Amino acid sequence: MTTRNITISRADYFENSSAVGGDGKYEVVGGKTRSKWNNYTLNRWKEVRRKNHLNNFISCTASSPVSLSNIFRPNDVLTCQSRLAEQIKGHSFNMAVSAAEGKKTVNMVVDALASVGGALLDLKRGRFESAARRFGVNQRPSKLDHKDLAGRWLELQYGWLPLLGDVYEASKAYEKLTQKPRSQRFRGQLKKTGTVDTSGSPSNWTGVCNYKAMINITAELQEQLSAPRSLGLTDPLTVAWELIPYSFVVDWFIPIGSYLETLNVLHGLQGRFLTSRIVTFNYSGVPKNAIYFGCTANGGGVNYERVVSTSLLVGKPGVNSLPDAMSPKRIWNAIALAAQRFK
Repeated sequence: MTTRNITISRADYFENSSAVGGDGKYEVVGGKTRSKWNNYTLNRWKEVRRKNHLNNFISCTASSPVSLSNIFRPNDVLTCQSRLAEQIKGHSFNMAVSAAEGKKTVNMVVDALASVGGALLDLKRGRFESAARRFGVNQRPSKLDHKDLAGRWLELQYGWLPLLGDVYEASKAYEKLTQKPRSQRFRGQLKKTGTVDTSGSPSNWTGVCNYKAMINITAELQEQLSAPRSLGLTDPLTVAWELIPYSFVVDWFIPIGSYLETLNVLHGLQGRFLTSRIVTFNYSGVPKNAIYFGCTANGGGVNYERVVSTSLLVGKPGVNSLPDAMSPKRIWNAIALAAQRFK
């Protein structure tokens, strides 16, 4: 174990750096030599300050710097793990869910094809009013039935688009299951950016901090994912959840479906895992109180953590914030759902 610490604190300059990491470049496992993955933690930031004519300084290091714990949320980890699970599978097709919802899908396709085919036949015969009525228009074509229109929108979002996606992913699944075993190293990644206030005295100056953050999870597996597990055939919990009415609306706020699918793939996998989280940030202080006018404070740094494990604990789903849960597309879907339920 190697440790390094540096601290410099003056009125016009501040620097703090601490690093802790494991030792060794190689290790022997099962009689074979391989590169060793070591735990490692680094926290480093510095700030340069300039005083004004009153010899006053401002600082953004009095409060806690941007840290991994206040940047990453539980759902960020789950999203990254979900992407890793998809990489391991090589596709996102779930045969069990598709089979369970197959009857609804077939009925929807048949009804939609009947509407489209009938409308085309009506147009060929010059019966424009009849064609319009097949798509939710009353006898007066200028007035739309809001429930039929909402229904068509929901069919597109939760019927046709997922169906086309399943066809594509099923093709990828077939390719994955029929090809020769490939490299056993996989990676999931998530990136995010944002702005936070790191002021040491918010009533006197602001601390505008822009950050970039990333999670990387690398898996080096000792087993090949079985075909039933890859296709979701050993995952009854996901099937049960998907069959609950409006479960997808709950997933907007708490990603339970994503958690169950990820758990089915990652739980109990044999191998080694390397989870790294990093945040880089830069900030500047801007005076608000007149006695600090002319002062400047500029700084930045990095927080990094690398953790090695022999198993991967799937992150529990958390509650999404309202802006994250209600994207523009989901707002339209919610309106369509309301229109279907209420006049």
